[in-house]
Amino acid sequence: MARFRRFAGIAVLFVTVSVLSGVVMGPAAWCAQEETIVGTVVKTDKGYIIEAEDGDYLVKGKDVSKMSGKMIEATGVITEGEKGDTIDVKSFEEIRE
Repeated sequence: MARFRRFAGIAVLFVTVSVLSGVVMGPAAWCAQEETIVGTVVKTDKGYIIEAEDGDYLVKGKDVSKMSGKMIEATGVITEGEKGDTIDVKSFEEIRE
């Protein structure tokens, strides 16, 4: 019986930690998917952004400074924030027309 109580206590603790992790990290952390956007790299006072058809994305994760003024296809995780959207770039390549 003591083993069962110990196991039950550990199970309850595990479930509680799992639920609280979801609340603290938020739903985006659970379902963060990579997306691909296409746009022009522009240097701003906030850093480099990608100007895409559906909006501007502040670039994090990769150095795109050599792509300034060029059109690229970037793949990464997009996060929406109060100050705008951010893309944590995992990979990118220049689009040559």
